[in-house]
Amino acid sequence: MRSGVLKLKSFAKINWFLKILGKRQSDNFHELCTAFQTVSLNDTLTFEKDSKIVLTCDDSGIPTDADNLIIKAAEILQKKYNVRDGAKIHLEKHIPSPGGLGGGSSNAAIAILGLSTLWNLSPKPKELIQIGCGIGADVPF
Repeated sequence: MRSGVLKLKSFAKINWFLKILGKRQSDNFHELCTAFQTVSLNDTLTFEKDSKIVLTCDDSGIPTDADNLIIKAAEILQKKYNVRDGAKIHLEKHIPSPGGLGGGSSNAAIAILGLSTLWNLSPKPKELIQIGCGIGADVPF
């Protein structure tokens, strides 16, 4: 991370197959049987410290408010680890939305990793998976 700026790629994924097994009562997410694979198509997220969380995107069709999974990931991390810092996050969009390629989930996962680095957090792998699961079923992938 040079000069306080961190830039990470967020890769699209494809589902080789998908079988929906039913809804879990615990969190209302669907239980799935699937095989994912990342592909070279990617978005890029850029992170830098700020006093509040701000998301910008080069695609005006992408929400930059609390409806975006990047913002949800940031707010969950702030709350879980009592982080007072914010971040400027810029999303350079290349994965079609909606397109079934998991761009939003991938962006959320990279936001968790990027903000953990930016805010000097050290979550354990199990914690990262739990945070991701709280955002969406395929975020941990």
